[in-house]
This record gives sequence, structure tokens and C-alpha cells, in this order.
Amino acid sequence: MIVFWRLFLSMYMADVILFRKLLKIQAQNRLWATLIRTVVFLVSAFWLCRHYLTLAWPFFGVIDLPGWLCLLLFGAFYAGVHQFFNFGGQIRGGYLLTFFVKNTFLFLFLFLCAPFLVVYHTGNFFAQPWIIFCVGIVISTYLLKWLFSALEQDRYQIDDISFDEHWMLMMMRLIFYVIMLLPGIRWCVLLAIWFGACVYARNNRLLDVSKTVFYLSIMGSVFIGLLVRLRMYWIG
Repeated sequence: MIVFWRLFLSMYMADVILFRKLLKIQAQNRLWATLIRTVVFLVSAFWLCRHYLTLAWPFFGVIDLPGWLCLLLFGAFYAGVHQFFNFGGQIRGGYLLTFFVKNTFLFLFLFLCAPFLVVYHTGNFFAQPWIIFCVGIVISTYLLKWLFSALEQDRYQIDDISFDEHWMLMMMRLIFYVIMLLPGIRWCVLLAIWFGACVYARNNRLLDVSKTVFYLSIMGSVFIGLLVRLRMYWIG
């Protein structure tokens, strides 16, 4: 799954790098924001998968195409998903629906087109550790933020969330994630200390977020950190 995880990382590269700026552009011109996302995706995907572009990739299991052509087709599909599948503020539960519909379609395309015949490069089912480490960062910060933001936006019928929910929780989750990857048993002590500090900050209104999102953020980042830790120290 070397190519799969590299493409997974590329899918969210634009949102991770240009997050707030991209949201402002999207509010003014959705098409322009889609084009920026697609260009960043294609550039990062071509660079990360540069050694596999001449391999035959299964295009929906129907025909084998060169990797570079599959990436271009994926880029067109990626642009369409981001341009047209946006239900936030239009129907009840629209933000959460957008999250699941977009990611479901993108993951399906990815599963059906990414080659799985290059496992011998690492000797196991996963990509190189640094790729998995970066994937964990993207999931624990951006993807969980998107999910919990959608939950709050639908719950309170708002178009945006607070600074604390955007940035403070992202930093909190990132630190939980990194702590989970520390060697030895020191991570257990630091995890307890950081958890206590975060609970104290929230109880004293230093971190102004809902209780639901707060604890879901902690559980989500710790779980992702645990999975990546298994890859780093156990699966090898």
C-alpha cells in the first residue's frame, strides 16, 4: 500500500498547508479554491509517487493504465468532488454529510486505482514509517478537525467555529499524537500530565470548547497515535 498512503497524504496537502487562506478564497470563489486544491494535490502526488508513475495501475479493475494517467484522472475526479459535493448550510446535517460523502468517494476511487503490487519495497502491508507518521499527523489534526467542526456546525447551525476549536484543539491533538510515539514508557507519564493540563485548561475556560468535542479530540488523537505506534515499534 505504498502508493495508497502517499496519495492519501496528497489528498489533504492543500488544506493542511493553506487552511485558513483556502477557506477565505472558497468563500469568495469556490471554483478558484477547487483549482488550487487540485493543483497542490497533483504536484504533491506526482512528487510522492514519482517512482511508481510508470507502473501499471488498475483503473477500477477494468483496465491497466500508467500511473501518471491515473493520477490525472484522479485529479479531475478530485476537483469534481470538491466543487460539487458541498451541502453545508443547505440541508439539515449538511456539513457532516459533506465530510462523509467527499471522503467516501475519494477513498473509493483511491482503493480502486492505487496499485497494491509494490509491497516488496517495504516487506509489509504499510508504507515507509515517515509516510505513516505524516499520515497520522494529517488525520489527528486536519481530518479530525474537519469531522468535529462539521459536528458542531450542524449541531448549533453555524457556518464557522471558534478560534479555539480551529487551532487550540488542533495543537492539543498534535501533542497527544506525538506523545503516543515516544519510545519506552515515558509516553505514559507525559500522556497523563498533558491530559491533566488540558482538562485544567478547559475547566478554567482557558480552552473554550464543548465537552463533547474536547473528549472526542483526545480519544481520536490518542487512538491514531496508538495505531501509528504499532506500525513504528511492532510491525516495523
